[in-house]
Amino acid sequence: MLALLSTPANNIPYLFAAFALAWVIFFGLLYLTARRHVEIENEIRILKDETDRGQANDAK
Repeated sequence: MLALLSTPANNIPYLFAAFALAWVIFFGLLYLTARRHVEIENEIRILKDETDRGQANDAK
């Protein structure tokens, strides 16, 4: 009876669930990384603008 419960065919739902969870985690991390990348690009742009303005004021 125990052998029937552990056959590979009976484990397919668990395999699918683990596979799906791995992809959800992967895409979640990809989304968070992309969002953080955009935030960092915006911060760099702001700092560059402030630096350029500061250099322009120093030149006057």
